[in-house]
Amino acid sequence: MGPAIKEIEDRIVNSRPPKMMMVGRSGHGKSSTINAIAGKEVTTVSDVKPGQVESIPLYIEFPEFHSTWEFIDTRGYFDPVKPDGARIENAEEQLINDILRYKPDVFMHVINIKEIRTLSNDIETFKRIRSRIKKKNLNIPAMIVLSHCDILGKRKEWPLLEHPNKAAQVMEAMRYLSEDILQIKRVEYLEKDSPIKGFSIDDGTYLGIIPICSLEDDLWNIDTLRRTIGYNLPNDANFDFFQATRDKEMLRHLSTSIIKRYSVIAGGIGSMPLPIADIIILTPLQLLLIAIVALLSGREISKDHFDPVYEFMAAAGVNIGAAFGFRTLAHQMVKLIPVAGIPISGGIASSVTYGIGKSAERYFFMNEIVKPKKLMKNID
Repeated sequence: MGPAIKEIEDRIVNSRPPKMMMVGRSGHGKSSTINAIAGKEVTTVSDVKPGQVESIPLYIEFPEFHSTWEFIDTRGYFDPVKPDGARIENAEEQLINDILRYKPDVFMHVINIKEIRTLSNDIETFKRIRSRIKKKNLNIPAMIVLSHCDILGKRKEWPLLEHPNKAAQVMEAMRYLSEDILQIKRVEYLEKDSPIKGFSIDDGTYLGIIPICSLEDDLWNIDTLRRTIGYNLPNDANFDFFQATRDKEMLRHLSTSIIKRYSVIAGGIGSMPLPIADIIILTPLQLLLIAIVALLSGREISKDHFDPVYEFMAAAGVNIGAAFGFRTLAHQMVKLIPVAGIPISGGIASSVTYGIGKSAERYFFMNEIVKPKKLMKNID
């Protein structure tokens, strides 16, 4: 059970706060974007002049979800006017110093969508900065966040999806940025059914372009931004982020990742030559997997409260001990195919565990009852 317990320790028990850094000019929406992502006001918005002297770490607590985030809210590094009191004249050098100091997990380069055509120098500067920190062995994912989509064109044309003209303007802005400025020949959509939600790119600097509106009463596309952040955080930092957002899609993404990992572990256990020994280990492994999926879905699980696990097993007709029958059958095959016997039994253990995990996922996340045998498959 060591690898299974370690997986939970690494991903959940020993998880740490994610570190996110915002870069961009003053007044382009860095502070309001932080507030929108967090879902509450955590920093003051400054729209008039460069508002910060240096980077400021913001610790955002979500006590109800036992989670904490760290945002590094930077000064307007690309501003033509230096913030009052700044100690380092060269803003590029200060940004590099701050990156090396805080070591963020992800960058967000916030750009006012109306000013794309005048900010090619900012983008080139950020590319140069990112290239320099790569030489320090820091390969930090970065994305462009196009803010203020509400003021593109006519302000009264909102919500965006109810006004095709404004939606077309946002698409044109993203295409201009990707094709003319970043010189990307081919992009993919972050959401295939909704291209306007953003582009997935890979130019060696940025991984995506996400348009947003971060006004408190007119939030738009913040979920897409959150998911792009969450899916690019390190494994030891994404649980706190997923928990605080309570985004079912992200939590299910984490659930699927753990199910696959547990299935691989089960395959290793199933390959053991002693059938009694491996079933004794497989049973608690599969029960633990069900409990983890339930926990990620928001159900209460503790050593004294395992009811959701029993509830699922009764609803889905799960009999974990039945896996022993598959295991015994696989051992009998050794008599006929000695070389194939152990790999086959390992594959059965992996497939059964995967089916149980995915069945639990459908039950807890989607309120659907699907028998594990319908979801079984081999995991490489």
